[in-house]
Amino acid sequence: MSENFYIAISRQSGCGGRLVGKALADRLGIAYYDKDNIIDLVAEDCGLARQSVVELMERKTSSLLYEMATFAHTNPLEEQVFLSKNRVINALADQGSMVIVGSCGDYVLRDRERLLKVFLYGSIEQRIDRIVNVYKDTVSLSPQKLKSMDKSRADYYRFFTSYKWGDWTNYDILFNTDLGLDPVTDMLEHIARVRFGGEA
Repeated sequence: MSENFYIAISRQSGCGGRLVGKALADRLGIAYYDKDNIIDLVAEDCGLARQSVVELMERKTSSLLYEMATFAHTNPLEEQVFLSKNRVINALADQGSMVIVGSCGDYVLRDRERLLKVFLYGSIEQRIDRIVNVYKDTVSLSPQKLKSMDKSRADYYRFFTSYKWGDWTNYDILFNTDLGLDPVTDMLEHIARVRFGGEA
């Protein structure tokens, strides 16, 4: 794998995307990025405090604010952060091969030839179990709350990319992580090595 290549993983909440992505990057010997480890770079690029970037990276611009800002010939802060995130991700991609989870990575890197776009999904039961018992983000989570988390992710993606998040036609491959995170990682490693010229 002498040429740079990129694997962008999108996922439903609780599908283990970060766990799969990090394990895959380690196996392939390439860099790994997600929202958590690019926040500081985005904050530096756009000149905002880290906490402000954390909040803005999870929020889409309201239509009213967007219209007001456009009329005033300025970009809403949410859009400034999104554009900054694009610059940061592309700069990291210029440095070498990588796995990126979330952050609209499939869209940001869409013009790069050696790109594998992945979407992970799973059952509500398995995802809730992972969030509560593996991530330990909360002591309990209702199916309604999980659906709301997915909707927020979908709305953000659609607002900034104009594409439908989770639409199978936008990805190269989709995996149900109910199969197990290790088997999914195994299959992605095999696909990456075959597609990008490494040993299968």
